[in-house]
Amino acid sequence: MRSAWRAELLKITTVRGLWLSAVLAAVAIPTTSLLVVSTGGLGARDTATSGAATGSLIGLLAYGAWGATFAAGEYAQRTMVVSLATVPRRAVLYAAKLAATATAAAAGAVVASGVALLTVLAVTPRGEHELGNPAALIGVVLAVVAVAVCGTAVGMLTRSPSGSIAIVVVALLAPKAASGLLGGLQRWVVGASPDTVITQIVGGAQLPAEQAFPHGAWAAAATMVLVGAAVSVAGFVSFLWRDG
Repeated sequence: MRSAWRAELLKITTVRGLWLSAVLAAVAIPTTSLLVVSTGGLGARDTATSGAATGSLIGLLAYGAWGATFAAGEYAQRTMVVSLATVPRRAVLYAAKLAATATAAAAGAVVASGVALLTVLAVTPRGEHELGNPAALIGVVLAVVAVAVCGTAVGMLTRSPSGSIAIVVVALLAPKAASGLLGGLQRWVVGASPDTVITQIVGGAQLPAEQAFPHGAWAAAATMVLVGAAVSVAGFVSFLWRDG
């Protein structure tokens, strides 16, 4: 398993399109936060920490698309045959691909969140906003990893880079966009969506009561992770069925 994981990480760090898109996804978080803060987008109740998380939605979209491309791109470029021949055990290959995705996404999200916080502190007048709890930015890392792993699983399901990216984008944006149609399910669906999970953990921006997860921020995060695990299992079943 370890050698397969290292091989997948090697792909990420040596294939120009993969490492460049991962870097751009990380850069998107502090860049968006900078734009929001510098244009007066922080409210009176926002903290520097919540300001650092304002770029999280763009980061989630970027990392989700990156994960989808990482997996589906192997089918589009017909390099999956080489991977299957190198690692014949399908379960090991699939787990290694998800683990490499999670490793790269977590590393990028940690750096991006730290840079975003430092950027917000640098551009806001001293004393205008409280620091908040920087440790809460772990919510950004958790959500980014969950979305990137789901993107990889969806890529394995669809085998189409464009199709998997479209699914990731819809899955991230649809809950809030269609929140009014969800009725009593709104608190469960919107409340457990990655962007809302980050907002609940980091604090600052006030969510409407009907969009806050019923059992709190960390229960929302756990639900998000469980949904990600279910998507990953679906991807594995599809992988075994078609390539086993």
